[in-house]
Amino acid sequence: MMTGVSATMAMRGARLGTRVASGVLALMVLAAGGAAVWYRQVYNVWPGQGASGRVHWCGRNYESFGGPLRTWPQITSQEHFPIRPVGQYPPLGPRQELFAASKPHAQRLSVNPPPPCALVVYLRTGPDEYRAYSLEGGP
Repeated sequence: MMTGVSATMAMRGARLGTRVASGVLALMVLAAGGAAVWYRQVYNVWPGQGASGRVHWCGRNYESFGGPLRTWPQITSQEHFPIRPVGQYPPLGPRQELFAASKPHAQRLSVNPPPPCALVVYLRTGPDEYRAYSLEGGP
């Protein structure tokens, strides 16, 4: 048999548990929102979106000014260094392969200071279709 005092204590405990759970949920929502805003700031798209007119690589932003898509022979004939895959873009969501003219990673690390980022990167948008993105702000 429950007395009036124990019933009141049980109700307070239930309310405290609900408040704690609500607080934890609110913190999780804020953290997820903050992470989404950070991702948007760095990668220029919201998590889950495909690439836009700007991409982020090598700590720098690159912008596409439209124009026709290029083929592999077209982009490889314009660069002094070999075109290599440098990653997937964006990291979350529908990803496309990103290419840049660069020295192999081991050679880049052997030079001090390391060479600057590529001036142009290429995003594969389809079979033998590449969109060029130019470095913003210069080397």
